[in-house]
Amino acid sequence: MIKNIAALIPAYNPDREMIKLTEKLVKEFEHIIVVDDGCAGEYDEIFDAVGKMGKITILHHEVNRGKGCALKTGFRYILDNLKDVCGVVTLDADGQHTVEDTKRCCERFMAYKEEKGKYPVIFGCRDFMSDTKIPPRSRFGNRLTSRLMKFFCDISLSDTQTGLRVIACDDLERLCAVKGERYEYEMNMIFELHDMEVPFDEVQIEVIYLNENESSHFNPIKDSIKIYKVFLKFCLSSFGSAALDLILFAVLSAVFKNFLPVVSGSGKDAIYAPVCVLFGKWAIDHVAASVVIARIFSGIFNFNINRLIFKSGAKDAVTSGPKYFIIWIIQMVLSAGLVSNLVRLTHLGELPVKIVVDTILFFISYKIQQIWVFKKKRK
Repeated sequence: MIKNIAALIPAYNPDREMIKLTEKLVKEFEHIIVVDDGCAGEYDEIFDAVGKMGKITILHHEVNRGKGCALKTGFRYILDNLKDVCGVVTLDADGQHTVEDTKRCCERFMAYKEEKGKYPVIFGCRDFMSDTKIPPRSRFGNRLTSRLMKFFCDISLSDTQTGLRVIACDDLERLCAVKGERYEYEMNMIFELHDMEVPFDEVQIEVIYLNENESSHFNPIKDSIKIYKVFLKFCLSSFGSAALDLILFAVLSAVFKNFLPVVSGSGKDAIYAPVCVLFGKWAIDHVAASVVIARIFSGIFNFNINRLIFKSGAKDAVTSGPKYFIIWIIQMVLSAGLVSNLVRLTHLGELPVKIVVDTILFFISYKIQQIWVFKKKRK
C-alpha cells in the first residue's frame, strides 16, 4: 500500500473505465482524489460508484473549468489536507494509464530521493518511435512538440503530453500559481518545473488507446493551438526584432539605393564600407549598408527582450551584454556579407534573400544565446 504518494485523477464526463481504474487504485494507494470537473448529471452514477469504494475523496467543480483547473484544485486539496504525503501522481480518467505503470513511476520517484537527495518529477512516457498502436496524429504531434521543446527550451522529454506524472508536494505551491486552465497547463507545468531546476526522469509505459481514444476530450485544433502558443514567447523577441529589422532594411535600402555607390572595398570608397576589409571587392553597397544600420536598432531591441525571455536579471547583463555584443557583431557581418553577395550572384530580390539568410542565422543565434549568452548558473 502506497501511503506517501497521493493519486489524483481529473475527470470530465468519464466513461466506466474510471470505475475500473479506481477499483484497482484503492488496493494500492492510501489517498485517492478525483476531481469532477463540472460533469453532466448523467455521469453522477459513475461518481457515485467511485465514491462508494471508500477512501476516495471526490472534489466538484460546478461548471467545467478545464483540466488545468482540475489539477490545481487537486494540488491545493493535497497541500491543505494531506500533510503526510510527499508526492502526487496524476492519472487520466480514461484508463490509458495502468496501475502497474503508475506504481513503477512512484517507485522511481522514491528511489531517486534515496539516491540523489532531491525529488524529481517522473514522466510516464509512451514510445512514439516504435509503438505502432499510437495513432499517427498523436505520434506526429508529440514528436514535433518534443523537438521544438528541445530546441527552444533545452528540455529533453520524449512525451510532452503524458498525463502520468509524479510530482513532489514541495513543488505544488509554485505549480498552483502557473497560468493555464485547460490542456496547455500541463505544458506550462513543464516549463515552470524546468525553471525551478527540478530533475526530470522518464519511465516507459504501456500504450493504451481504448476504442481509438474516443473518450478523450482533447480538441486537436483548439487545444493544440493553446499548447503551441506557449512556444511563441520563446520566439517573440526574434520575430519582433526580425520584423523591425526587415522594415528598417526595406526603407533604408530604398533610400540608399539612390545615392550610395557600389564600392570596390579599396581607396576612398572604403569609407562607405566598414566591413570592406572582411569581404574585399564583394564588400558593401546600399544593401549591406542597410543591413548594418537596421541590425543595430533591431539588435538593441532583441537584447532587451531576450533578457526577459531567458529570465536574465539586471546583474546578469554585465556578463550577458558583452557576449551578446560579440554574437550580434558576427551575425550582422554575416548577414550583411551574405545578403549583399547572394543578391549579386543570384540576381534575386533583396528582401527574400535577407529573409532566408536571417532565418538560418536566427536558429543558429538562438541556440548560442541559450547555451552561452543567457545560460543560467546552476545553484
